[in-house]
Amino acid sequence: MSARGTRYMPLDFLRGLSIFGMVLSAIQPHGVMPGWMYHVQNPPPTHDLNMDVPGIGWVDMVFPIFIFCMGASIPFAKPSVKGVFARFGMLWLFSYVYVLINSSNPWVTLAGFAALFPLYMVFKSPPRFAGKEIPVAAIRVVGALLVGAVIWVNHHFFAEVLSVQRRGIIIFLLAFLYLFGSLIWLYTQEKKKLRWGIWLAILAFTIVTQQLGWPTTTYANPAIRWWFNVEYFYFLLLLIPSTFVGELIKERTGDSGNWSLAALCFALVVWLLYAFYMQLYWWNVALSGIMLFGILAYAKRVAPQWGPILSIAAFMVYAGVLLEPYGGGIKKVPCTIQYCFAAGGMAMLLLVVAERICSRFPKGFVVGIFEGAGKNPLMSYIAFNCMVMPIMQITGAIQLYRMAYPQGMHAVGFVRSVVAVLFTMWIVGLFTRKKIFWKA
Repeated sequence: MSARGTRYMPLDFLRGLSIFGMVLSAIQPHGVMPGWMYHVQNPPPTHDLNMDVPGIGWVDMVFPIFIFCMGASIPFAKPSVKGVFARFGMLWLFSYVYVLINSSNPWVTLAGFAALFPLYMVFKSPPRFAGKEIPVAAIRVVGALLVGAVIWVNHHFFAEVLSVQRRGIIIFLLAFLYLFGSLIWLYTQEKKKLRWGIWLAILAFTIVTQQLGWPTTTYANPAIRWWFNVEYFYFLLLLIPSTFVGELIKERTGDSGNWSLAALCFALVVWLLYAFYMQLYWWNVALSGIMLFGILAYAKRVAPQWGPILSIAAFMVYAGVLLEPYGGGIKKVPCTIQYCFAAGGMAMLLLVVAERICSRFPKGFVVGIFEGAGKNPLMSYIAFNCMVMPIMQITGAIQLYRMAYPQGMHAVGFVRSVVAVLFTMWIVGLFTRKKIFWKA
């Protein structure tokens, strides 16, 4: 599959898949399924955070996959400095407004969702009304006023608290990662050795600040944590290598490999998740090393265009495997070096799988669902809570949704959640096909 266009379908597909995982993990039955079905450090039945528990599971992978997609997309977007700061500001704003429009009243939530369209919708050209162009800036102002009105109503009539602490931490963190990662790429796009040097400097910074306990110190201070956490820099250990992958994708020619290579990459990811969850350190060192060597050798023979990308993935994965016991084990909270390495490498391996699927089924229904959602990530991320759920509450369909999870039938409840999120992604895909996008 060519990657020379403005978009690269496997990245959109993988991004959509990661958003699907984010939403699913939030609404699946809690407290009743095996521990590997949740964030490893939020084990059932209480889901209380336990930072002493090492390991990662599939839920801990969805955020790193999204960061990888963000980093790999930066070379495709070729942002300007002005554009980087503008997008950062809009992402930062989005992290607040989508939380503050949520209300106990479904009509208010739905109104807030609708108000986000004039604020974030992409216009390829200024829209026209009565034969006259309407400036996009004027539409943005109207959108901001509408969103502000919804938040005001939510606060004064439905007792929703207004606070700088009330923001969506995922989008908030992604805004800062985009800012730092894009500026680094802009400055080093022709200086790749310097970019690796910056990456090494961030690695050194991570090691030192972790030893000094800076993440705990900043997070414990409410005056600081609402806008900054030192861990924001740690995730650059994943994002910066992803920009190299994005450049390699753009430069690459050739086919998408074969199913055998994709199956090997997927099998390695499954093994890594199992080994990290079960704490099989020496088995992981041995078996993942053998599998990585086999994948690189096989790719060199059947799909040499994947060689440079898989080399970065192999470095990231195996560094994470070797470092796994360091600092109490691989953990998402607090973010550890081995987590950034291993999760980033696994995301790169999954790109091989995504490209093969997209090449084989470019017009497939499931591919279309995830690709459409991946092209519209802001809408995809909030559509269930801010559109689908309020509509179900208003129409009474929420009763059918609840009936679809019979008491004690947790597997059925999980399937219900999967269907609900797929339906939401499909709706977002309809917006995408109609060229209705949100973009920060």
